[in-house]
Formats: sequence, structure tokens, C-alpha cells
Amino acid sequence: PRRTAHCMFRGFRARGGGGAEGGVRSWRRRARRGAFLLCILVVAGAGMRHFSTRGAAHDDATYASRVYRVMFPGSAGGGSSTQPFAKSSTPESTRAAAFSDAYAAGTAIKPMRQSPRGAYRRPVILVIGDSLVQRGFVRGGWVGSLANAHARTADVLLRGYAGYNTRWVRELMEHEPGLFPDKKDVAVVVLLLGANDAVLRTGRKHKYGVTVETYEANLRWILQRYDGKSTIKILCTPPPIDQEERLRITTEVRGMPADLLDRSSDRLAKFADAARGVARDTKGVTMADLHEAFKQAGLGWEKRLLSDGLHFTEQGQALAFETVSASIAAAKVNAKNALFPFAYDAPTHETLIGANNTDDWHGHLVVESGNLVVVER
Repeated sequence: PRRTAHCMFRGFRARGGGGAEGGVRSWRRRARRGAFLLCILVVAGAGMRHFSTRGAAHDDATYASRVYRVMFPGSAGGGSSTQPFAKSSTPESTRAAAFSDAYAAGTAIKPMRQSPRGAYRRPVILVIGDSLVQRGFVRGGWVGSLANAHARTADVLLRGYAGYNTRWVRELMEHEPGLFPDKKDVAVVVLLLGANDAVLRTGRKHKYGVTVETYEANLRWILQRYDGKSTIKILCTPPPIDQEERLRITTEVRGMPADLLDRSSDRLAKFADAARGVARDTKGVTMADLHEAFKQAGLGWEKRLLSDGLHFTEQGQALAFETVSASIAAAKVNAKNALFPFAYDAPTHETLIGANNTDDWHGHLVVESGNLVVVER
């Protein structure tokens, strides 16, 4: 083994030569090899970047063309799978062009085009809160109604946590940030918290309560997480309660003394005022005053709008939806938000088939005065 190693070393020296001249030649040879290897690495890296970004570097028309041909295989929309739609008067080309136009409209927002990620290619409406938000997807729920209103234009994400106050939501956002979408993907954020923050500090749920000052600070912190210039921020005041019903549940249902009442109307009103102050003093925040809307709903609103003195009935859900929707509409006017109005994420089926195409006719036949009459939709 020693002789073999010696021979190898001698052969290496022979190739480089002896003395200073051989050392220089050997150094030059190693330098050339290193430069060659560096060039190979640069070329390989460029190739990898090219192939990894081919899907993201397309223009809207070309990408829409590929998607369209997947949806309608064998169509003659024009061009190859990597070329935009050709302009012609054929039904396929008309439909293809409509798809391309709708795609371009749906991706007209620069941040969205830079990072289209699955469902997040559509604008996001994020709703954060407690059980009043968590129950927003029940039958007739206000968050579900919001999703229905934007079924073709935006994704409504619910982050409602029953029993949570602002402190616990803030901690969740700090320690589990992946639960919440990035602010660049959020077009509208709706925040409804306070029902648990405002519980009586001497009542049966005293561990949920926080001070008004803590509540205000937490609201500001959460809103700050979505402080993008184009993001619409809606802050809801906590709705009022039916204190009589909450007292009945405490004493009759739970068998507890009256002094363990969990919530009071007066204390909740202070938190509603605090939320109004945050909305008024925080730039870019629009208030949805659920507290006032419920109290102005007419005589007997407590029983009509609240099922247990706290959570919404179906009528309460409807009023919450109307109030929040009105605030979003009002915020649109003042916000420098290119996302509004939301564009359809894909063309309507009428556009795809063409205005005069009878293949998708939605008329029906009725009999009037003994005659068969065609009635259009």
C-alpha cells in the first residue's frame, strides 16, 4: 500500500513537472478545471430556474388557452396548447376568448399574479371571531350568506373559535400563524370579537374576561396584521345580549346563584364603545355596528334575534349579514382597492356558448288560453 501511494504521488508530480515551473502549470490546470466546473454549475442552475418557472412565467392568454383545452378537449379554439387563442368567429373561438378575458380579469391584481396559490388565486374574505363567527356557517348563517354572495368571485375563510376572547385569538395568531392567510392574499378582513372579553369578572365565566384596555390593544394588534393599503378592514361591535335570558340560564338551567351571572348589558355596552373607538381611530378601518343595529331592530328584538340571549337566531344571522355587507359596500367607496368589484374567476356558461346559441336554451312551454306559448327564462 505504501509503494502504491508513492507511485501515485510520483505520477502526479510527473504530470505537473518538477520545480517552480511544474507547480505553476499544475496551478493553472486546476484553475481551468475550477472555472469549467463553475460554468457547468451556472448553466445547470439557469436551466433549473427556467423549468421551475415555466408554469408561472406564462401570460394570461397562453395559460387560459391551456386550461380551456383541458376543459373542452378537442375544441378548435385556435393555436397550440402553448399559444394564445386565435381570433375568429367560430363558437369555439368565441368561447375560448371569453375564457381568456375572464382569466385576465380575475388575475388583474399584481400581488395575485405574482403568487397564485390554488384557491388563493381568488381574493380572500377572512372572517375572524368567536362562536358568533364559528356559527356563521349554520343554516342561514351570516358568514355562509357572505360566501354565497361571493360564490364566483372570492373565497370566504372562517376562523371562528367558540369561547375565545381577543387575547386568545391574538396568541393563536402569534403561535400558529399558518392558520391564517397572508395579508397579501386578503382583500377583506372582518373581525367580530368581544362577547367573551366582556364577561363579568365576578361571574361564572370570569376567566374569559379582560379589561377594556386589553380588549382595545388586542383589536388594534389583530387589525395591524392586515394593514395592507388595499385591504378592507371591517371591525364589528359585539352585539347586545338579552340579560334576562342569560340570568334565567344561570339560575334555572344551571342552578347557580344570580350573582354568578356571566354577562351584563351595561358591561357589554362599554366594550361596544371601545370597538367604535378603535374603528374611529385606526386608519383604514370601517365599523359594522352590530350592537346598534340589533338594538334598533324594534320591540322584542332580544327574543327575535338571539336564541339564548347571546347567539343569533336565523333572523339575527340575517341582520348580521346585512350589517356587515353594508359596511363592506361602504368601505369599497373609500378604499384604494383594485380588487373591487370582484371579477368572476371564470366566464359564465352563457358567455361560453354564445348569446344566440340554442343548445343551452332555458325557455319553457306553458299553456295560455289553450295555446302553447314559449316563455323565455
